[in-house]
Amino acid sequence: MKLRRLLACCLLLCSSPLWAQQVQLKALFGTSAMLEVDGRQRLLKSGETSPEGVRLLEANSEFARVKVGDREQKLTLDAPVAARYAKSERKEVRLVADSRGHFSTDAWVNGLRVPVLVDTGATSIAFNFPTAQRLGLDLERAEPVRVATANGVTRAYRVTLASVTVGSIKLHNIEATVHANNFPHITLLGNSFLSRLDMEQQRGMLILRARN
Repeated sequence: MKLRRLLACCLLLCSSPLWAQQVQLKALFGTSAMLEVDGRQRLLKSGETSPEGVRLLEANSEFARVKVGDREQKLTLDAPVAARYAKSERKEVRLVADSRGHFSTDAWVNGLRVPVLVDTGATSIAFNFPTAQRLGLDLERAEPVRVATANGVTRAYRVTLASVTVGSIKLHNIEATVHANNFPHITLLGNSFLSRLDMEQQRGMLILRARN
């Protein structure tokens, strides 16, 4: 039976002493899987449970599916993907980097969906003019400002957004700028939103966490 080795796929699990703290999928042997549970190697057959409470539900040549407590996780042979089992005390969103290392997602601005690009170099959320029109932002009473972009200094408007939601995280009264042209091509999720969160990067993943 051919052994297929892979990069460790890490899981952060519940902090309960009855549950494993860390599980790594090390290799697959047909319907069995070699797991490293809290630093100890466990070779489990499908249906077996380790002393730490990790149950192997299913294994084949492509993935292993495990269960810890009441949560399940499918571990593939692709790039490592982290997942949390314990319910977080703080709301969080996990974004996976694209091939260029950028983090993109969908945000809900005043209740409408907008594709956004995370940009820690942007002072605020930045829209182009067509996007602002689609969102129905009132620019007549907005404060005119001048902003510096890669294309030089341009005219823009400063507005306040009633709400911005990304995943399970919702913030209110967020400052944004609207450029008077088609720049930026995708809305930038800047620091007027990001600075009110805690951020962490792990193995090509960006974790956004709401503050208590």
